[in-house]
Amino acid sequence: MTTLAPPLASPASTSAPPSPSGPGLEEARSWDRVRFSAQTPAEAADPPPAGAELGGLPPVGPWAGTLVRAAVEVLTGSRPTAQLARWLSAELYESLARRAGLAVRILGRPDPALCAGVRRVRCTEVRPGVHEAAVVVHDGVRIRAAAVRVECHRGRWRATALEIG
Repeated sequence: MTTLAPPLASPASTSAPPSPSGPGLEEARSWDRVRFSAQTPAEAADPPPAGAELGGLPPVGPWAGTLVRAAVEVLTGSRPTAQLARWLSAELYESLARRAGLAVRILGRPDPALCAGVRRVRCTEVRPGVHEAAVVVHDGVRIRAAAVRVECHRGRWRATALEIG
């Protein structure tokens, strides 16, 4: 039978003293205002839209790019969430509004000079009336990747899933 040697004394901890401005300040600084992910729960699939219904829709690529740019502007606080209500599913709209409000409460209002811009959009058709797009967007600070799923709903595009990294 062997006996264990007592553990060696470890050097003193070099952790920083608590911040005088509060314990949550460092967490708030590392919290990403623009990172977002939400999707609409899967429902019974709508019947595919008629060809005439799809023919009157705007091209999905530029539409998806504009939507992602607008969502980034909502998350950065430079656009009201209500402006996107028509283009998002109800669940996605609620998630985006909640996240944007949380960002303002945690980080405050951002610099109004920050301007979002779309760099590139790539789309693919999943099935008739349903497209997914990968968007490269600049939020004024970082270049980010985003993915959006858009579906034809009552003769117009509507986003049902959105993820911004």
